[in-house]
Amino acid sequence: MPTERDDAAPSGGLQVVSRSAQILRMFSSDRTEVRINDVAEELGIGRTSAHRYLQSLASEGFLQRINDNDYRPGPLIMGIAASMLTGPKIVDVAEPLLASLAEISGQTAVLGLWTGSSAVAVASKEPAGKSVNMTVRIGAPLGPQSAQGLAFLTWGSAGARERSLAKLGPQRAGVERKLAEAAASGYTVSEAVIDGVAAIAAPVFDAGGSIIATLALVAPSGVLDTSAKGRHVADLKTAAAALSGLLGASTAA
Repeated sequence: MPTERDDAAPSGGLQVVSRSAQILRMFSSDRTEVRINDVAEELGIGRTSAHRYLQSLASEGFLQRINDNDYRPGPLIMGIAASMLTGPKIVDVAEPLLASLAEISGQTAVLGLWTGSSAVAVASKEPAGKSVNMTVRIGAPLGPQSAQGLAFLTWGSAGARERSLAKLGPQRAGVERKLAEAAASGYTVSEAVIDGVAAIAAPVFDAGGSIIATLALVAPSGVLDTSAKGRHVADLKTAAAALSGLLGASTAA
C-alpha cells in the first residue's frame, strides 16, 4: 500500500525515466487509455505522485489528457508512430524542400502528419539569417482549426472528417465553410489557434492520390500573405506539389 512518502518528488532522473517508461508500457492495442488509479497501483506509488507523472508526460506531448482521470497516447507518440508507418522516407525527402521553402518564403516551414485523430508537426525548418523566427515544437498537436488540421479534414477520409466535426459543436458550420473554401482553392488558412500567429497549409499526396502529409508556413499575423495569388501561397503550393511528385503522386491538387 503506497504511503504518503511515495508522493514526494522522484529522487533522481533515472527514477523519473524508469517510471515514465513503465507508464508508457501500460498502453497496448487492447489498452488505449489509462487511469490515475491504475498507474498508482501498477507502479506502487501514491495517487498524487501518479497524477504528477501523468501531467508531466502530457505537458511534453507523450500523453493526452482526456478528463480528470484518464489519459491516452499523446501527439508526440502518435506523430512518431505515424512517421514510422508512412516510412522515414517522407521526413527525409521533405527536409530539403522544407529548408528551401523556408528560405524562399522567409518564414518557418512545417511538415505535418495525421495521427488518426489529429494532425501533428513532425519536422520544421526556419529561414537562416533572421534575428527572430517562429518556432514550432516537434510533436505539437495541430487541432482541427489549425491550417494543417483543416487540410487533413478537407482532403482526408470522410469518416475522420465527420468524427472531428462532430466534436466542434456551434463552431462546426464555420469550419465546414473553411473546408469548402479550401477544396476550391487548394490550400487552407488559419489564424484561430494562437493569437497573433497565422498559418497556411497545402496537402501532400501519395502515389494512390491520398493525402499523406501537409506542408505549412507559419508566421506572425500580417506578415504572412494568405491571399490566393500571394507569393507565400504560390511558394507553398509549389513545394507541396514537388513533394507529392517525389512521393509518387502523378498530380497534386
